[in-house]
Amino acid sequence: MLSLRCLACLAAAVLSLVVAPGARGQGTATLPTSDPVYGDIDRLSELSFLDSTIIGQRPYSRREIGRIIRVARDLSNRMSERDDERALTDLELTIGDGILRRLEIRFSREVDDTSGVDPVVASFDDALLSVAYTDAERRGFPASHSAPTEATIGSLLPRRLSQPLIPGWTLAVEAAQRLEPTSWLAFTARERFDYVWANDDSLSRENAEILLGGIRARYRNVALSVGRDQVAWAQTADDGLLLASDAPALDQISLSSDYPFLLPGFLRVLGVTEATILLADLGPSQVRSHSKLLAYKVSVSPNRRAEIGATFMNHYGGEGGRPASIGNRLVDFLPFIDIFRRHDYADTTASGDVDSDKVLGLDGRLFLGGLRGVLLTGELLIDDFDVHRIPQLFSGYGSQTFNLIVPRFISPLLSLKLTAKHMGIITYTHAALTNGMTTRGRLLGDELGPDAKAFGAQLTWQPTAAFQFGVYGRSAIYSNAEYERFYADPSNTDFVVRKVSRTSDELRDRAGAVMLVQTDAGPTLSLRFVTERSRNYLFQGGRFTGSAGELAFHLLF
Repeated sequence: MLSLRCLACLAAAVLSLVVAPGARGQGTATLPTSDPVYGDIDRLSELSFLDSTIIGQRPYSRREIGRIIRVARDLSNRMSERDDERALTDLELTIGDGILRRLEIRFSREVDDTSGVDPVVASFDDALLSVAYTDAERRGFPASHSAPTEATIGSLLPRRLSQPLIPGWTLAVEAAQRLEPTSWLAFTARERFDYVWANDDSLSRENAEILLGGIRARYRNVALSVGRDQVAWAQTADDGLLLASDAPALDQISLSSDYPFLLPGFLRVLGVTEATILLADLGPSQVRSHSKLLAYKVSVSPNRRAEIGATFMNHYGGEGGRPASIGNRLVDFLPFIDIFRRHDYADTTASGDVDSDKVLGLDGRLFLGGLRGVLLTGELLIDDFDVHRIPQLFSGYGSQTFNLIVPRFISPLLSLKLTAKHMGIITYTHAALTNGMTTRGRLLGDELGPDAKAFGAQLTWQPTAAFQFGVYGRSAIYSNAEYERFYADPSNTDFVVRKVSRTSDELRDRAGAVMLVQTDAGPTLSLRFVTERSRNYLFQGGRFTGSAGELAFHLLF
């Protein structure tokens, strides 16, 4: 059987043969979701500068970012007219105009979509220098009911594409390269070099790794991506139950729309649409090494005020798994058929069942009120579902997030974000695929982990387009309950996970601050500090206070 890597190379070669050169405009390459441009786009969205933009599927191509900037500039010009009922205040227009001016300078080639088709060779597409410190230890899932996975949780700082930070100081340099020989083909790479002065001297080390690298080819609005890439299917930063906004990169092959499109016929009423399908190799692991992830998502935006997305993910395969026929595997990939089949997971010899963990998700965003209204976003994840479990999966088994964003809190200079999360007791875990929804020991989804709750708030002050300062806090509750799992009926269809005992919860309270300075010329400076106090630490009755900080200097070309 051909490996995923071989299939990726074959697909890239085939597409290279059928794509005709000569399309206008550059920008087939994508930008990683950690790039500052996404924060700017989010702020423009909150201030109503965007139209026909899908937020819940990233990364964007440079071509799509150019289109977003052009649309936002056109809306800004129209909203500045005082007779427009959507007219913004002078202060809001100044901030929005400053953000757009910075993006127009950086993406001038993509904004001018009638530019030539000269090749792009960027030996340094961007460079990042950072120094970070943490004394927080990462740990496995704390809940005793969970099947053991290889992932750890506990980062105080947003996750990076590199290996998780270990206690001590880390000095790192990252560099990215980009080659676009034509308007429809792009090669990208990103590397990181770091040195760690660990609190434990035996762990001090130097390291070099390839964070991202691949090829992306586009034919009109269809893009094929092959290689290691970062994918995020989240509505807001610091969120994402399926593929988080700071998810690790995937070794994948994918087909996606490059920019939003309209469906034909009566389906046009759904509004602009984006769709992605990907197949990823999750890499080496202790259990089910090189298991696979098949995922697809469709997002629609019927108008500027609303967006809804539907996601299906299937984690399957790997070394040591039982074989399955092509027909059963195909049905397993189609949730609208598979959920109505009778499954007997207690019988490991059943020929009709496939070892897989199927995850279904919904996400959305909605603007309420007028121009001074609020933004609501939310997600729902249903793990290991079938039709017999649906009532339970929407309650304790499922996971939910909810965010309320006030873009103009008291003043246009202030924005407020309130968050609430509930993580189900079986989220990211599975009885057979015990490596979980992970790659290289890192969770793909929200790092809060299963059987936990969190509530938080963030207040951001942005007096100018170039400067932001935010403070935030979060309280998290982790459970250490004991559960039993069994079938409650002779036909093995009514699967029950029931709590039988529990101990005192572990409580974690976090507070932090972040400052971001962005210049029109390109350099960006960010400073982040966070501290967290834990009570009943590791469910052992003690207390622990951990802290982390990071200073980063980003050169954007």
